[in-house]
Amino acid sequence: MSTTKSLEFVLEFQERPVTIGSERYLLVELDGKGRDTYLNNLGGRMRHGPDGKPSGVKDFEGLQAFLVAACLRKIEADGELRAVSGETIQAWPAKVVSGLFDAAKELSALDEEEEEGKND
Repeated sequence: MSTTKSLEFVLEFQERPVTIGSERYLLVELDGKGRDTYLNNLGGRMRHGPDGKPSGVKDFEGLQAFLVAACLRKIEADGELRAVSGETIQAWPAKVVSGLFDAAKELSALDEEEEEGKND
């Protein structure tokens, strides 16, 4: 008889403080709907080979900013959190956007989903 390991989860969203210049931000984990929206956006950008399997991305424009905008909140002086637009994010240096993108994927376990899709 095999014993299965039980699963335990916490329903608190993961957050990560971020400083850009002198401004404070909060990078937050996506909820299920936000995760699905990102994956649908990514899926619509895929190039498919003759076998119908994904063979690469055909359009990168705004891809990283799309995810970062879904996860990033600016902390205002009064403590309120304000969404950051994709347009604002696109104007930041590429190194900043790429770092935020990688952190957002990690927070929302998106790397795992992309790896699963590659094996299909």
